[in-house]
Amino acid sequence: MNENLLLTAKALNENGFETEVFENSKTAAENIIKNVGLKKTLGFGGSMSVDALNLKEKLSAAGNEIIKPGPGISKDEKIKLWLKAQNADFYFASPQAITSKGEMIFLDANGNRGAAVIYGPKKIILIAGYNKLVETLDDGLWRARNIAAIKNNIRLKKDNPCVPAGKCQDCSSENRICNVTTILSKKPWMSNYKVVLVNEELGY
Repeated sequence: MNENLLLTAKALNENGFETEVFENSKTAAENIIKNVGLKKTLGFGGSMSVDALNLKEKLSAAGNEIIKPGPGISKDEKIKLWLKAQNADFYFASPQAITSKGEMIFLDANGNRGAAVIYGPKKIILIAGYNKLVETLDDGLWRARNIAAIKNNIRLKKDNPCVPAGKCQDCSSENRICNVTTILSKKPWMSNYKVVLVNEELGY
């Protein structure tokens, strides 16, 4: 087991975020599916870490309603789904970085995920592999901008300046995906969390 995962889990728990460490994505997914149960509404933020656990497919097959905008829908339809996801029984996402002090960093284009991980869903499940672990907030912000954002730009086929440069250009591109930064330092009083740390490299 990665020792940094265990130390980070301790820090997250001390910050009020219920946290559990799993040896692999299979056991993590099994635990999540067992705890979600049946016939729930499930919101999903865009996350390759969450996708790596195949949760949408497995939870949908168990009779749960999946709330996530698909390709080709209108702006109004997308906003309606974002708002519905923020009132779901469970909301799934992944931070771009988690510090050794148990702080979690989220960098987004529109802020719908940032809003949902702060307040709204009945339970927020945050999933991360050991590749998301950093020492400080500055390290986490650097990682979000220079590793996760660039990989997501490539995945989403966005022609933002960071892609050819190989590092954040703090651009003003209309396609910029780094517009909203959310940092969870301690557990918000009214929100309910489960952080799932996995002893694997997951997502960006």
